[in-house]
Amino acid sequence: MLQPEGVTTRWRPVLAYAPHVASVLVVLCISVIAGAAVARGLWQVAVAVAVAAPIAAFVTRNPFTAVLAWLLFVPYVVQQLTSDVHPLVWTLHRLGVPAMLALVVVYHTLGVRRSPFRFRHYDLALAAFIAAGVLNILVLVPNPSRMLGAFYDQLAIPIAFFWLIRAIGLQRSDYRRLIVAGAWTIAVQVTIGILSWIAPGTLPAQWLGRAGSRTVGTFGGPAPYTITLVLFALLTLYAAMSMRASRGRFLFFGVVVAAQLGIFLSLSRGSWLGAGLTMLGLIVVYRRQIGRFALGAVVLSLLLVLSPVGGLVPTAQDRLATGDTVEGRIVTNNAAVRMVRDEPLAGFGYGSFELFDERYKQRVGDIPLILGGSAHNTYLNMLAELGIPATILYLAPPLILLGLTARSWRRHRQSLLIDWRFVTILWLAVLDQFVVNNFLEIIHSSFWATSLWWITLGIIAAQLERLHGAESVVSTSATPQRSAEVSAV
Repeated sequence: MLQPEGVTTRWRPVLAYAPHVASVLVVLCISVIAGAAVARGLWQVAVAVAVAAPIAAFVTRNPFTAVLAWLLFVPYVVQQLTSDVHPLVWTLHRLGVPAMLALVVVYHTLGVRRSPFRFRHYDLALAAFIAAGVLNILVLVPNPSRMLGAFYDQLAIPIAFFWLIRAIGLQRSDYRRLIVAGAWTIAVQVTIGILSWIAPGTLPAQWLGRAGSRTVGTFGGPAPYTITLVLFALLTLYAAMSMRASRGRFLFFGVVVAAQLGIFLSLSRGSWLGAGLTMLGLIVVYRRQIGRFALGAVVLSLLLVLSPVGGLVPTAQDRLATGDTVEGRIVTNNAAVRMVRDEPLAGFGYGSFELFDERYKQRVGDIPLILGGSAHNTYLNMLAELGIPATILYLAPPLILLGLTARSWRRHRQSLLIDWRFVTILWLAVLDQFVVNNFLEIIHSSFWATSLWWITLGIIAAQLERLHGAESVVSTSATPQRSAEVSAV
């Protein structure tokens, strides 16, 4: 077991039991909470806490399980974040993510489990962004306490995923579990989406907000729904292409085709564009296997024509021909540009776009003045609320990682330490998310989608940092040999 410097040998046997001790403490704390719930007659809370006890005990020994739990459970309570009532929101999102990050840091400090995380320049940009966001709220927002809570939910916790993924140091088994969780999520979300059209009475009311007009699964909107499907479909496709067993590959291909069906049923033009660009990227990545994609397209077409949702094809055509929503976006985005022009440095305050955009709206060309509506561009909204410097800090990590990816590929394209197809697949997911984010303001509307953005970037960073770590080891081990050669000369 690797130990950081400063941990003496006599303490190693004791520290080896630290995860077990942490598990016992967690179970004891949960037991106290369950007992208090029983004493107050809150039996449902007590049962939920009792069920969570073994899960929490396992999570303390395997932190990535917490990420999987977040991915598997949060989509089904995601719409209840604003009401602050669901205990899963507190347990998994507000408390679970920072708690897991702190646990990994403690384990590394004590020498229990060494973390590969190293603080880098893009981490400094994110820390500066969080500080700038907090300062922006304290100075410009009339009700800073409420908006600080929103900033914590919508941006601070998603950014913490970027650090948590890298701090855990994912192993091959973790990636396999992530892909299985993603395939399961696709199957469930597409099923819920289809049922919302053909049998809405079978679903809870909170999942039917867009029934009859859009397919949104359990997310309340098409953007987070399709972002989820695209990311997990890409990971599932990568796994399918890596399989040798024909049965498993056929099953995973079926999951990918189901995701394509769900994206189509979203009836969201921005989602269609993002997924279409992703498909073009896949043609480059898997150009030799393009025939299988064509087969998937044929199967999807048959499903659309022959299934109960076949009648939605005319609806999709009407959706493409509709122009009023496009005009509304143009007017709103123009107002955002004018807001940025007036307050380029500090912005108008986090969460304040809706308070100022109406006064900045005006006619654009032949488009009439359209009042009402909400922001439809994540980055213009951020520029208007937080200003140009903060937005640059927020976008710095993906831009830096993109440059590092290109440079590392040129230098290490033959390296066996990294699978460049896997990294490319992840960048295609980021491309899809970036495109969709330009058609909807995602940060205020979906902390889930923002978290997926930073989880994806965290996996990319972890892959690139493996190369950086290998370079450091090679250079360190080569130094004594070089010194010997010089002295011999």
